[in-house]
Amino acid sequence: MPKVTARVTSKSQLVLPKEVRARLGVGPGDTLEFRIDAKGVHVEKAQPQDDPFATFDEWASKADDDAYRDL
Repeated sequence: MPKVTARVTSKSQLVLPKEVRARLGVGPGDTLEFRIDAKGVHVEKAQPQDDPFATFDEWASKADDDAYRDL
């Protein structure tokens, strides 16, 4: 199995190597899921979650986003 590495920045960020992104099938905007068990940490692409508020499109304006951003 090939081995790839990534360096963690001072802000605890890292860039996923191309091989890892391809294997996970992830791209910009995707979410990763981390499972921790006795064998280590497992990384998977998270399944999209339904937004229970998505049907309330009357509250989906930029003005609403600005007004409620800090809540």
